[in-house]
Amino acid sequence: MSWPVVELGSVVSFVGGSQPPKSAFKYELEDGYVRLLQIRDYKSDRNLTYVPIDSTKKFCSKDDVMIGRYGPPVFQILRGLEGAYNVALMKAQPNEKVDRNYLFYFLKQEKLFRFIDGLSQRTAGQSGVDMEALKAYPLLLPPLDEQKRIAAILDKADAIRRKRKQAIDLADDFLRSVFLDMFGDPVTNPKGWEVKRVEDIAAKEKYSIKAGPFGSALKKEDYVESGYKIYGQEQVIKDDLEFGDYYIDSEKFERLKSCSINEGDMLISLVGSFGKISVVPNKYQKGIINPRLMKVKFDSELANPWFMKFLLTTKEMLTKIANMSHGGTMGILNVGKVKELPVINPPLNRQMEFLNIQSQVKKTVQKFDESEINNLFNSLSQKAFSGEL
Repeated sequence: MSWPVVELGSVVSFVGGSQPPKSAFKYELEDGYVRLLQIRDYKSDRNLTYVPIDSTKKFCSKDDVMIGRYGPPVFQILRGLEGAYNVALMKAQPNEKVDRNYLFYFLKQEKLFRFIDGLSQRTAGQSGVDMEALKAYPLLLPPLDEQKRIAAILDKADAIRRKRKQAIDLADDFLRSVFLDMFGDPVTNPKGWEVKRVEDIAAKEKYSIKAGPFGSALKKEDYVESGYKIYGQEQVIKDDLEFGDYYIDSEKFERLKSCSINEGDMLISLVGSFGKISVVPNKYQKGIINPRLMKVKFDSELANPWFMKFLLTTKEMLTKIANMSHGGTMGILNVGKVKELPVINPPLNRQMEFLNIQSQVKKTVQKFDESEINNLFNSLSQKAFSGEL
């Protein structure tokens, strides 16, 4: 059966948020105030902010489909909170022809994310959603009953993903407890470990600590269909170096070889979502980092990169890193700050002891293979929005 295909903007309105002055902010709820929602609030309740109800005109309910307008990553699809929302968010408001749950899963498609993210990557300045492209995007529009059937199927598939996420969160909590028991708070260092700068435990070779190419050294005109991969924040935020498909040719790669990655390199996000970290595994595509990343190669006799990743992503170290950053809401790190960052440096055998425990814990959650579950969900989603489900 064939159903009509319409432009998304013909059946969905996109309503931007408002930005009350910071002078009106309160951090405890009072009479006459409402919660002000920001993108970060959909991940954590640690930064509750309230504003006078009469200072804002844009509100959302828990069922409303919200879109993060700016990144990285751009185009986050969110729901589940109510209140006023700021300018970094917009509401996707369907008309009577579109089921809200159907719209939610349509917008969460990996295919659509890659399209919008790809456009934002080619835009100078702060990454944002290309609204004209989004409004023109084709939407399969079956009858409402069929939309609800499709959304119900995707709800069940998404529930499996959420359950696996809960298992991972429990494992992470356990590993954090093990880490604190073995090493203590990495900032206050109650166990008295030797403390060294990141630069002191890096490999003693040229370009062991290096940011991506500066400014015009890497432009969108340099991108090609295939070749040497360009690694950016989109890979590190997802902690998935297989994600993404931006490339340069061999000539450009040779010019930028100082920015190339190797097995065991730690990649750090420098802008916006700073503090996100990945380690290059033993199987990877040759390539370079872009200007929003830096790499660190550690001295193998002093530090294991996987241990350093866990250490630097503890909440204590992330708070320390956040305090080092500059740029206000758009936090920015630089190579100099990371080089000077003091870290505990326990003996390598203790680092490996912790990593062995981490490996055992990971095996307990790998029976629910995340990539397979995501692939199944994405396959279902692709079939659903092409009329094959």
